Formats: sequence, C-alpha cells, structure tokens
Amino acid sequence: MDEESAKTRAKEATKGVIDSIKWLDDMETVIIVLDATKDPYSQVNITIIGNLQARNIPVLIIANKIDLKKADIKRIQSAFPQYKVIGISAKLGTHMDEFYEALIGMA
Repeated sequence: MDEESAKTRAKEATKGVIDSIKWLDDMETVIIVLDATKDPYSQVNITIIGNLQARNIPVLIIANKIDLKKADIKRIQSAFPQYKVIGISAKLGTHMDEFYEALIGMA
C-alpha cells in the first residue's frame, strides 16, 4: 500500500471510531466481538472499550474463532479483566448457550 492510500485508510478508520464513540451515548449494553486469533491490544479496541468504561456502560466481550489453533482467549481476558469474556466459535456454534445466558443476565 502506498503512503497516500495508507493515509486515506487511516483517516477513514479514525472517522469510523469517532462515529462509533458518538453512538455510545445511546447504548444501554454493548456486546463486543473480538477475533480470538488477533491481538486484542489494538488502538481501536482500547479506545472504544475505554470510552465504554468511562460511561459505565455494561460490556460483554465475545472472543470468536476459538475453534482455530491460534485462538488465545486468555490474552483477551488479560487485556480486559474488568469484563466477562466468553469464547465462542460462531462457525461451529460452540458455547453459544453460555453467550445467551450471559446476555440475558445483563438485562
């Protein structure tokens, strides 16, 4: 990717994060789905979750793709210890009952 394309993409990503943060004021509960094979310490994750925490909005974190070898749910739990993290495989339907129970428990 050339420098100009990278700058354009970064601006678009920043705008997306800003738009998401504006919507947070209308949220009662938030479900965040993270890819369990990726680093949870991305700037986007930290920014959005930090804003949710500052607003005292209840959060449930879903670590998806636990069926893959590279999945590391413990890393997500370490990154966000203040929240419940449930590992699922949306593809295989693994732990979906646990997800639904946690969601109902937040209501």
